[in-house]
Amino acid sequence: LLAACNSPATAPYLHHSALYGQRTMKVKPSFLLSSLILLVSALGSVLAQTCTPGDDTCTSSNNRNNASPPPQQPKNHKRTITIDNLSKYRADIHYDDGRFGKVMQTITANGGTSTPIHTFVGHRFFVTMHGVREGLVDPMTEEQISFTVSEDDDTDGKKFVIPKEATTSKTKCKDRYPVCKDEAARGECTNNPGWMIVNCCQSCDDKEGYGHFIDSEVRCTRERLNATRAAFDVGSLNDLFTRWATEEAFVQYEPNVISSPGKTHGAEYDGPWILTFDSFIDDEEIESLLEGAEYGGFQRSTDQGRVVGSSGEREKVVSTSRTSSNAWCRRECERMPGVMQVSKRIEEVTGIPQGNYESFQILKYEVGEFYKRHHDSSGKKTNISGHRILTVFLYLNDVEEGGETAFTELGIAVKPKKGRALIWPSVLNDDPDASDYRTYHEARAVKKGTKYAANHWIHQYDFRNANVWGCGGSFA
Repeated sequence: LLAACNSPATAPYLHHSALYGQRTMKVKPSFLLSSLILLVSALGSVLAQTCTPGDDTCTSSNNRNNASPPPQQPKNHKRTITIDNLSKYRADIHYDDGRFGKVMQTITANGGTSTPIHTFVGHRFFVTMHGVREGLVDPMTEEQISFTVSEDDDTDGKKFVIPKEATTSKTKCKDRYPVCKDEAARGECTNNPGWMIVNCCQSCDDKEGYGHFIDSEVRCTRERLNATRAAFDVGSLNDLFTRWATEEAFVQYEPNVISSPGKTHGAEYDGPWILTFDSFIDDEEIESLLEGAEYGGFQRSTDQGRVVGSSGEREKVVSTSRTSSNAWCRRECERMPGVMQVSKRIEEVTGIPQGNYESFQILKYEVGEFYKRHHDSSGKKTNISGHRILTVFLYLNDVEEGGETAFTELGIAVKPKKGRALIWPSVLNDDPDASDYRTYHEARAVKKGTKYAANHWIHQYDFRNANVWGCGGSFA
């Protein structure tokens, strides 16, 4: 039904990505019959709709109410445009969808040119700094650089230009989008304060008096966010792993100590704690995690770049060290019973509240894909949420060949096994505010098959509330 009303204007922005394999669903005959009746009923109106090529609307033409026919569209409403970037900023080009825009292309600074963009009369595009939502503006007027395709533009190709003098706005508290007032009116300044304060500051100031929070040093303090309780004290790390290795309550998860200080508890290696629970999640929970990934869809993995301005916003850049795809398990995914069950189990096993966890990152590695040597710690104890102190890494399937998690400083490689949890610390037992650089690791390339995995990164202090207030830089 949606396809019947899919105009050329919206087609480039609609997509469907298969997650893995095929699923089989059993449907009762009564359900099929009722669905067929609804379909026939709906087709009566859908087949009588006309989709306007120049925008995202469909209008009824069944004339039940003697409505006037839709206005005649130009005979040739298609256009092809390119954009030159003369500014000193690497720029993202966004299609204006009437809300927050959709990134179309990134153009290099100082003379870069976009690839041709096939579009339609009436479409508008606006420009931001790459990886963030900070708009590039005309320094004389403070108006954001934007382009609107008109009927007068040459059908063979129109060139727009981001001028050399384009820069960022001097006004710190401003609205970046026309919909900001509506979003503030429906309560988003309190529901999603970090993102709204940075992107809709003026509306949030008018509605809630939040304008001063545009400064991350004001917005992001542990005292204001009530995030002063540390998960680990000196000695906590050794105590936790020792309990996992010795107490009866954890036998059900089949603990296996791979590395420990002094090669205790049957460890093969003398070093930092590295342990697996070989039977930690079941098939239904794995299915929930993989289904949850479908909500956001797998995308090419990205990293956080530099901080842009005093708002604390971080540039998002495509990762060069890892070639995997990932999906963040948020909102609908996090509310799935199977996903909630896994997170609750991790909370019970570690004794660390879920508020310290980053959302599940669900990973997909195809043949040849990898993640180069890296460390999971943030590297700075001054971060609002502190270090990532633990990684809980879940293998969601068996991999035919390759895909091991290899600890490069220790000569240890752990093979993916469906249902296994691999756990290691990123900090020292004697100083939880210091990184343990022995736990550098890599994801080796998959040689045969596909690798699916998921992980919770666990922080020393509260992460989730800090993230809601945009204090991690990602505004997710």
